[in-house]
Amino acid sequence: MSTKVPLKNAVYLLQIKEQLDEIVFNYIDTTQKWEVAYDKLDELLEKATIYYNGFMEANGDKPKENTSAILFLNISFRLIYFHTISYYHLKVTNKEAVKNQVLELITLAANCIPDVQKEGHAEYLNEIAKSYEEISQVKGKQVEFEQSIIEQDNRIVDCFNYYSKASSLFLK
Repeated sequence: MSTKVPLKNAVYLLQIKEQLDEIVFNYIDTTQKWEVAYDKLDELLEKATIYYNGFMEANGDKPKENTSAILFLNISFRLIYFHTISYYHLKVTNKEAVKNQVLELITLAANCIPDVQKEGHAEYLNEIAKSYEEISQVKGKQVEFEQSIIEQDNRIVDCFNYYSKASSLFLK
C-alpha cells in the first residue's frame, strides 16, 4: 500500500503552513491578540485533523516516512504548540486542571517533532521547553524537558501516535 500523497494534498499542506505562519506573525509575535490567534488556529487545527483522518481512512494506516508526512508533522507540532499557547493566554489562571492540560498538550507538540535533533527543530524545541518551564513554574524544567524529548528521538510513526493523541484531546 503506497503512502504517496498527490500533489494537490502537498499544496493543501503548504497552504495550511502559510496560514499558520501568517497567524503566528500577525496575532502572536506582533500583536499578541490571543483570542484571534486561538480562533484562527482552531480552524487550522480542524483542517489538519480532517486531512489526517482522511489520509488514515484512505490508506488504513499512518503515513510512512516521506516528504509529505514530514511536512505534515512540521506543520502539526507548531500548530498544536501555538494553539495551546493561545489557549493558555486566554485562560490565564492558576487552576491546576488548565495548567495540566496545557502542559500535556505542549508535551504532545514536542513529541510530534520529527528529527528533533536537526538545528531548526532544536530551536522550536527550546521555545517549547521554555514555555513548559514558565507554565509549570518549576525552575530548571526546561533543560530536563528538552533532554527527555531529545533522548526519545521519536520516529515518524511515534510522532503520528502523539499527533493522534493530541488531536483526540482537541476534538473533545
